[in-house]
Amino acid sequence: MTVHRTIRYRLHPHTREKSAKLHGLAEACRFTWNHFAGKLRDDYTFYGRSEHSFKTNGKLFIQWRRHYATWLQDYSCAIVRLSLKPIETAYRQFYSGKGGLPKFKGQYDHVPSFPLAKGLFKLTGNSLHIQRIGQVTLVGNNPYPDSRPVSGAVKYEAGHWYAYIAHEVKVTTLPAHIEPVGIDRNVGQVTCSDGAVYRLEKDEKLVARKRRYQRMMSRRQKGNRKQGIKPSNRYLKAKLLHAKTQKRIVQARTNWCHHVSKEIAAKYNVVYLEDLNTAGMTASAKGDAGNPGRNVKQKSGLNRSILESAWGKLEQCLSYKLNLIKVPAPYTSQRCHECGHIEKNNRKTQADFACVSCGYRVNADHNAALNILAFGTGAAARGGGEVTRPGKREMDTGVLH
Repeated sequence: MTVHRTIRYRLHPHTREKSAKLHGLAEACRFTWNHFAGKLRDDYTFYGRSEHSFKTNGKLFIQWRRHYATWLQDYSCAIVRLSLKPIETAYRQFYSGKGGLPKFKGQYDHVPSFPLAKGLFKLTGNSLHIQRIGQVTLVGNNPYPDSRPVSGAVKYEAGHWYAYIAHEVKVTTLPAHIEPVGIDRNVGQVTCSDGAVYRLEKDEKLVARKRRYQRMMSRRQKGNRKQGIKPSNRYLKAKLLHAKTQKRIVQARTNWCHHVSKEIAAKYNVVYLEDLNTAGMTASAKGDAGNPGRNVKQKSGLNRSILESAWGKLEQCLSYKLNLIKVPAPYTSQRCHECGHIEKNNRKTQADFACVSCGYRVNADHNAALNILAFGTGAAARGGGEVTRPGKREMDTGVLH
C-alpha cells in the first residue's frame, strides 16, 4: 500500500532572471484565475448556471491565451492552465450548498504560488526542473529516498520561495500486538490516558513582536483594490516583517507537534482522538445587526487560543506515524471513568474532576483521556473490560501511516 507524503523544500533561484520568471509565472496563474473566476461569476449571474468543468475551461484558456492574453505565452501553458483546476471543485461545492463562489485573488494580499503536476517538473537530487523555467536548487531533507514525486506546488512565503512536493511512499505494517492510547486535546496542551501531559509553550517575545507589526500595519496605508489605491511601501515592509515572525511561530508549533507525535508513536501503535468540529468550535460569535452576538471579545480570544493549540496539525502528524481512530466527543469530559455517571457538576473547574456520585477525583483532562480510550476500545466506562478491536475506524489497523 502507498500513501502520499508532502515535503517542504527551500528553493534558491540564484539568478535574478529565474527569480523574475518564478514571480511572473505566479502572477500569470493569479491573472488567469481572476479572469475565469469573473467570467464564470458573470455567467452564473445572467444564466443561473456556468460551465465550470476543467476540461471546458482549459480549452477556452488556450484560445484566450493565443488571441488575447498573448503575454502568457512566455510561461508554461500546462502549469498556468492547471491553476484553474480548483475552480471546478469550488463550483461543485457551491452547487451542493457547501461553499460560496470562487473569490478573486488580490495582488498584495495573496501568496504568490503555482501548482506542479506529473510531467511538469523533475526532481533530481538537490535540484528541481520546472517547465519553461529550468533548474533551481533545493535545500531540504527527504526522509523517503526511495519515494516517487507525483505532484506539488511552489509558494513565495515571507520573502523566500518554497517547494511543496508530494511523494508516493510505501507504508509498513504494524506488529500483531496493538497497544492503544487515548488523547484529550485542550487549549495549549494534550493529555494522554497514561497521565502524560504535553504543553505547548509559546515564545512570548515572538508573540509580542507579531502584535507590534500588526499595529504598524494598522497605522499605514493598506490600499483599496476597488478604489485603485495601492498599499504604501511602509505597509508592505511591515507586512513582510509580520509574515516572517508568523512563520517562526508556526515553525515552532509544527516542531512541537512532530516531537509529541514521535514520542507517542514510540510507545503506542493506535491512538484514539475525539471527533471535534474545530471549524464550528472556532466560529465567530459576532452575529449580525438584527441578532448581535454576546461575549464576542471573549469568544474571539478562545477561538484564537484553540487555533494556536495546533489540534489539526497534531492530528495530521499522528495520522501517518501510527493508526489514528476518532471516537464521538459528547460527554467525554463530564463522564466519570470510575462509575460512568454523567453530570455537568462533575467538572466544577477546568482542571479538577470530582464525581458527585462515587467521589472519584482525578485531573479532568486525564479523566477525559481515559474515557476516550474506553470508547475507542469498546471497554466499559468504569475503566474495566477487555480491550477489543473497534468495528468503525478511519483506516485499517493493520497499516501504519
